[in-house]
Amino acid sequence: MKNHFNFRRFGQLFKKHSVENFKQYALSTGVLIGSMTLVMGFIAYLSGSPIVSQQQAIFFILFLLGSGFIFTSSIFSNLGNKNQAVAALSLPASHFEKYLVGWLYSFLIFSVVFTASFYVVITLIVNLDEWHSQEKEILNVFSAEQEVYGAYIIYAFLHAVAIWGAIFFTKTQFIKTAFVFLVLAGLLTTLNFQVLEAIFQQDLHVATPFTNVGFQVDKEYYSLELPEQQQRLIVLVPIVLALLFWATAYARIREKQL
Repeated sequence: MKNHFNFRRFGQLFKKHSVENFKQYALSTGVLIGSMTLVMGFIAYLSGSPIVSQQQAIFFILFLLGSGFIFTSSIFSNLGNKNQAVAALSLPASHFEKYLVGWLYSFLIFSVVFTASFYVVITLIVNLDEWHSQEKEILNVFSAEQEVYGAYIIYAFLHAVAIWGAIFFTKTQFIKTAFVFLVLAGLLTTLNFQVLEAIFQQDLHVATPFTNVGFQVDKEYYSLELPEQQQRLIVLVPIVLALLFWATAYARIREKQL
């Protein structure tokens, strides 16, 4: 067990990574806050009306997935540089400990920092907006009614894909990972559509993977959906895929040698 994980050794590695990357992460956080403030503030200014909680939820999801994917794609960028890779791989720590540091920063710590940053920005914008007689609204990420917390599950999947690409590719990890992801997503959607059309023997209007099927017969439109209980189980799909990609990413980093 000590060969794979040692608390003292991991703590030293985590501290080393934190000290070396503190300025870069602080600057990245500042850029994230500035970007969210600029985009949401500009849209609120143009619309002439305050950003309500539903709109806040859309911004939260888009910024979480987009910025998280970009950040995670760069978390192991040192492995793409020969000199930095030699220094990183020669550290007296296991591959699991090195992987765990990157995973913690890009998933858990990023999620906390992003959520806190979002609330700083949205609180500022909400208080600067003129709500007139309307009650001010601030998004509750963990509200059961809006179910925005599901974005964290989607982010877990995208994070797993991004961290796999960050380790698998040696250069321009973000671009290559995004390209592969979009191509595979497009192929899956197309294949799903073609297979379902063959099964139903109808020209489908909608055929999204793991959701519903829509088609028209004699000017009547039909929509088929999974039972509610099975729809709830769909959430397991991104979780299982995330676990597989995380495991594959770890297996890949174990193959890295000097």
